[in-house]
Amino acid sequence: MPRLARLFIKTGLLYFLASLLLGLATEFKWLNFPGITPLFWHLLMVGWITQIIFGVSMWMFPGRTKEEGFWPQKWGWLTYIMLNVGLVCRMVSEPASYTSNAAIWNILIVVSAIAQVAAAATYTIELWPRIQSKEQRRRQRKKKRQKSEN
Repeated sequence: MPRLARLFIKTGLLYFLASLLLGLATEFKWLNFPGITPLFWHLLMVGWITQIIFGVSMWMFPGRTKEEGFWPQKWGWLTYIMLNVGLVCRMVSEPASYTSNAAIWNILIVVSAIAQVAAAATYTIELWPRIQSKEQRRRQRKKKRQKSEN
């Protein structure tokens, strides 16, 4: 399993644990602050489920290259970075926006949303070439062979 896929899955499991603890704390009234419900759902749906889906799909669909590292998998790494930056911004700004009228918290929520939409775009860029028919892959290999022979 590629390192990036493992990182997505492990991070997703951490968000699952965080959302589970947040949900239990809310249910048993151990913790209660404004904005806890949207934060719980965001951690659960984006933090856990989306990360797991991204990680498993990057593992299951064959990559363009088998090389590890940032540059060969730059779109996947940018997806991971932007998704998690967006989630951390959301974790900080969601509760604060309910308790403070400062504009910075609303701006941070917008930054969070932009980062997560950008993560969806880079994920699509990373995965799109992996979803090819056998005939398309054969043509690509043939083109590569012809270029290397010339």
